[in-house]
Amino acid sequence: MEKKGKILLIDSVSQDMHNALEMIGFECIEKKIDYMQLISEAALYSGYIVRNRLPIDKKLLSASTQLKFVARIGAGMEKIDTQYATQLGIACIHTAEGNADAVAEHVIASLLMLMRNLKKADTEVRLGEWLRESNKGFEITGKTVGIIGYGNMGKKLAQKLSAFGCEIVAYDRYKPHFGDIYAQESDLKTLQQKADIVSVHINYLPDNHYFINKNLLSGFAKNIYLVNTSRGQVLSVKDVIDCISSGKVKGAVLDVLEYEDEHLQNLPKEKWDENMQNLAKSDKIILTPHIAGQTFESFEKHTKILIEKLLQLPFMQTKN
Repeated sequence: MEKKGKILLIDSVSQDMHNALEMIGFECIEKKIDYMQLISEAALYSGYIVRNRLPIDKKLLSASTQLKFVARIGAGMEKIDTQYATQLGIACIHTAEGNADAVAEHVIASLLMLMRNLKKADTEVRLGEWLRESNKGFEITGKTVGIIGYGNMGKKLAQKLSAFGCEIVAYDRYKPHFGDIYAQESDLKTLQQKADIVSVHINYLPDNHYFINKNLLSGFAKNIYLVNTSRGQVLSVKDVIDCISSGKVKGAVLDVLEYEDEHLQNLPKEKWDENMQNLAKSDKIILTPHIAGQTFESFEKHTKILIEKLLQLPFMQTKN
C-alpha cells in the first residue's frame, strides 16, 4: 500500500500509536531532532506528534509545507502557534482529557498530605519523635474550595471533591455559563470571599503571567491553602513565600514552578535563587516535579484519546 505521508514523532509515544497510524497507511518516524534540523526537513512531514521538547512556531510552520496536523500529547498548547497554524489550514489537537483524573487525585493527595501534616509527622516518627498534639490537622470535608480555571482538570477535581462534602465555587474568565452539579460558577471576588482552599488550573498565556500574586492573595477573606498544578509562570513564587510568612497562605502545594525551562525541568540546585531556597526550606509547602498528570494510566489514556481524535481528521480518512 502506498504511504499517505510521513508523521514525525518528535517525542516518544507508545507502540499503539505507531500501530494505529501505520495501519491506516502512514509512515511513522520517531527520532530525536533539534529545531534547526527539523526546519531543514520540515517539508517532508504530513503531521507532527509532540509533547514539550520543541516549539512549533511560525517559522517552523511556514517551512512545513505539507503539514496537515500538529498533535500534542497533553493539555497545554502554549508551545504551538495555534493561531498561525489555523491560518495555514493545519489542524491542532491535544489530549487535555487524558490526565484529568491524575491531576485531580494529585491535588487531593497533596492537600491531605499538607493539611494533615503527614510529611512532617512521618519525618518526626523516623527521628524517634511521637508528637500527636502538634500534628493535629484540618479536614477537607466541609471546606469551600475555589477552583480557578474550569476546564478538564478543574471539573474533574470538583467531581472528586464532591465525595468530601465540599462546597465548590469556580471562576473562569474565558468561559461563561459553565456551572454544573459539581461547582457553582462565580466571579473572582465571590471566590475570594468564600474559599478556604484554592486550586489553580489555568493555561499559561501572557495575560496569566503571575496571575497568582500578592495582590490577589491578599484579597482573600480567609487564610487559605493554595495549590498550583497548572503552569509555573502563572504564580509568583516570591509573592507566595511572602504570603506564607504573613499567614495569608497557610500552606501551598506547588507541582510547577516559574523556574522551569522549555523541557519542564527546574533549575539545578547550584543555580537556585533565594526564593527557591526558601521554598525548599519551608515545611508549609509541598513540592513535586511537575508530576500531577504523570501516571501509567494517564499515559495510556493520552494515547487512546489522541488516536481517536487523529482518526476523525478528514485528512486521516482519505483513501489512496
